[in-house]
Amino acid sequence: MPEPSSSISALSSGSSTPTQREQCWECRRRRLVCDGGQPVCAKCRTARIVCPGYADKKPLTWLAPGQIKSRARRRNPAVKGQRPPKQGKTTPPSDAISEDADSTPAKEELELGMPVELRPEICDIFDAMLYYNTRIYPDMIRNQLAPSRYVLPLRMVQHLPPSITHTLVSIFLSHRIIQVADNPASDALVKPLWTRMYHHRDIAIRSINKLVGEEASRKDVVTIIAVYTLLFAILQQSFTPSWRIHMSGFLSLVHLRGSFTEVIRDTPEMELSLIAICIVGTFANTTSPRHNLFHVAPTPSLLSLLSTFYTETYFPSLPCPPPLLPLIIHTTALRTAAPSPTTTSATLRLLAEIDAFSPQTWSSSTYPSQPDWLLLASTFHAATALYALLALHSSGALPPSSPTGWARARTRHATALGALLASAMAAPRVRRRMVWPL
Repeated sequence: MPEPSSSISALSSGSSTPTQREQCWECRRRRLVCDGGQPVCAKCRTARIVCPGYADKKPLTWLAPGQIKSRARRRNPAVKGQRPPKQGKTTPPSDAISEDADSTPAKEELELGMPVELRPEICDIFDAMLYYNTRIYPDMIRNQLAPSRYVLPLRMVQHLPPSITHTLVSIFLSHRIIQVADNPASDALVKPLWTRMYHHRDIAIRSINKLVGEEASRKDVVTIIAVYTLLFAILQQSFTPSWRIHMSGFLSLVHLRGSFTEVIRDTPEMELSLIAICIVGTFANTTSPRHNLFHVAPTPSLLSLLSTFYTETYFPSLPCPPPLLPLIIHTTALRTAAPSPTTTSATLRLLAEIDAFSPQTWSSSTYPSQPDWLLLASTFHAATALYALLALHSSGALPPSSPTGWARARTRHATALGALLASAMAAPRVRRRMVWPL
């Protein structure tokens, strides 16, 4: 019988053969004799492999997304007419054990083994171009009343920065969502499109934040146009009611380069963006309280800009005849002025100019033999007259001498506008241009 001291020395000696528990998991996998070194074995260190250790349980192995190391086996169901296996052939015990241990229902296997879809962003960009070419552009050509000067050639898309490209992709995805689903917020069919749309919007916002955050690029034309594109995408899709905050931030970037007139003169590439802001601000003020108006620029500067650059085809959804747009701006300016004899006199002159506008004369001289333009001009004329009568009456600018006459005038123009809107909504090419009429 050996002495206790000799047994203890034998257990503590490192020259003994390692037991099964002392084998590291990597040496077990490679069928090597592990030396049991701590904290890592010598064979793993020599092979430059991260030693998984000696734990009782096998450590987890990281796999790349979509990579599958092994699949569960499924039993083949008995098929009618299939030949039975030969009697002399037996199934090895190992196969039987693994088959029983790894058997998984088919539904569970599909759910666990389905790889994650990794869709490159360039695929969405090409999909957006294809969608625009096949769905949006043909519809625009089919329903346009006059050729637009502002069509971007597709060959220019590759030169656009990411801050603009991804915003455009999100716009096309949003258009597709609205066209596909009756209830876009809850329809399961468009949930993947929502995910992709917000993904591209996130990329665009991150790019814009980087441009705005750096002093060197804050005043660049690319930065201002990128912010303008994102701003109009948000306004068009009604994702936020706080449009004034976004508009104020955009104007702050513009004013870093100077006034509206200076920026347009120095950078013609920004003409479309800035004039569109002026148009949207003008019509937004017609439906806002007079104490909460949004002034894009002083009234004289605004009138000068629009008289120089604006045409009825400039902003397709707002084809207001050019003679009426200055009258709308003057009405907004008068409704904020205090009542006085001067204000009353200017109001009467303004109403006389609105009544003097002839939709027939303007449409026949500008677009002869096109009844759609006559309908548009008549609708905008009635809306302009009704806006002036309502706004100037509430502000006290109308003379109180004939309240009954002003009431009859409001009723007449309101009735005419209702009839014209009914006709406009029945005309496919005119219906899309009824964004403002009141």
